[in-house]
Amino acid sequence: MTTKKKVVYYNMPSDLNYEKQLLEQWGITDLELVQVNGNNLVDDVQEADSLTLEYTEVSADTLKKLPNLKIIALQSIGTNEIDIDAADKEGIYVTNTPAFCAYEVASHVMALLLNLSRKVHIYGKSVKEGVWDASIGGDLHQLKGKNCGLVSLGSIPRALIPMLKGFGINIYVHSSSTSKEEAERLGISKCDSLNELLNISDIVSLHSPLLPSTKGMINEHAFEQMKEGVILINTARGELIDETALINNLKSNKVSAAGLDVLADEKNPNHELIAMDNVIVTPHMAFLSKESLLESKRISLEQAVTRLSKKQKPEFTVNKSIQSIKLSISSNSQ
Repeated sequence: MTTKKKVVYYNMPSDLNYEKQLLEQWGITDLELVQVNGNNLVDDVQEADSLTLEYTEVSADTLKKLPNLKIIALQSIGTNEIDIDAADKEGIYVTNTPAFCAYEVASHVMALLLNLSRKVHIYGKSVKEGVWDASIGGDLHQLKGKNCGLVSLGSIPRALIPMLKGFGINIYVHSSSTSKEEAERLGISKCDSLNELLNISDIVSLHSPLLPSTKGMINEHAFEQMKEGVILINTARGELIDETALINNLKSNKVSAAGLDVLADEKNPNHELIAMDNVIVTPHMAFLSKESLLESKRISLEQAVTRLSKKQKPEFTVNKSIQSIKLSISSNSQ
């Protein structure tokens, strides 16, 4: 009797009923779905052939101690908590789920922008406090004709473009991987530098991955390049922004408002940004909808099936050099 390969879900919040239905639909019989909860990753998932987890650091030392592991199939876009280089060396695929929540995050950007520009959060709070005063929010301005600068151009900002256009907003992008011709096809304009984008934008929306080169990219110098009264929105990673500089610029009204779904420290309920009247903070949930969660589950499981059952390279492999290091997926040991 052939031993089934173990697809382990570690400290994941939901049951595996949907994944079981998918395997049945796909006719996959050589995989066993296992839900594990614990505090010691290495001890808890020793038998895992595939591992799905979140908010857990997976270091080089950890990977060396998981001899059966062949794939880490994430249900997210970001892979910051996984040592990708170490996974390369161990021959372990790391996959993500790009675009699974592009519509949701783009919609959340619009929700933050509309709330901030119309000061809905301020008016809603004042009415609940018994103050019926249309002037309490100060000056309001149309979004029509304003310039929105997109920092990076992945699946989320691409989903955002038609939404912004629907409000008559002009769109600019700074992205090293996007040509001016492609930008023109999308009906937007490319800026050659971040400074150029910041100079021209009334609204700045961040969509960059967190890399050594992007960490703290929105610093005091970046704020100096921005227009007076700019609206800043971040649904990407909190560490893209120097938060001390952001707080100072919010207090001076150089930044008129900020919409943040992410913070550098998301475990601090007393963060100064949360208490500021010209800031809306949401708890890293821009990705969230019933539909997006099911999509992330499906894509993640597809990657595990491709690697373990079909013995092929998963579609959404993040590793860059694993093939040259270890691709013995057709061998009996794999």
